[in-house]
Amino acid sequence: MDFSKTTNKLEKLEPGRTYHIYNKAISHDKLFVTEKDYFFFLRKLHRYILPVAHIVAYCLIPNHFHLLVTLREAEEVAGMPENDREEQVRKISKIFSNLFNSYTRSFNIAHKRSGRLFLYPFKRILVDDEDYFACLIVYIHRNPVHHGLVKDYDKWKYSSYNAYLSKKPTAISREEGLSLFGSFDEFVLFHKENKIKPGMEEYFLE
Repeated sequence: MDFSKTTNKLEKLEPGRTYHIYNKAISHDKLFVTEKDYFFFLRKLHRYILPVAHIVAYCLIPNHFHLLVTLREAEEVAGMPENDREEQVRKISKIFSNLFNSYTRSFNIAHKRSGRLFLYPFKRILVDDEDYFACLIVYIHRNPVHHGLVKDYDKWKYSSYNAYLSKKPTAISREEGLSLFGSFDEFVLFHKENKIKPGMEEYFLE
């Protein structure tokens, strides 16, 4: 895969494929002001997205988020048309839009504001290379360090990194993520060393 090529940031969301999905707040606003906001967004993520996708990684920081998901096959999703690809794409996109619209309404009520919250319709990049997939997981988990929010990425509460370290049940698709690194120890080491393939910086948008 040529990591230096231009990426379509509004690619169609097709069943069975993996995507990096992200968005940010308008102007200098924040998506998450209080701890309740973070956990409220995660609850909505579980409600809207788990029925249609496996969540491989996520990170929420005050003014934006990153989400890495593998969409379920059409036959795994209740009510998904089986033989109409365009309708499948439309329905999946609508589900994601519903998530963000629902969070915006709730956030506006809680913080006594009105109008748009997100800067633009959510962006998505197809992940079709295992090197990119693995590096993207690391990038997402290390994002709070990149933005100076913490010195150690494992100290940030609002990412999926610690779900990978835990043995407790989780909604995160740990097996899918760990399979890209070969072992749990390699997963941890890859994060510590922050290995990024040359040319991938253009894919890391926030």
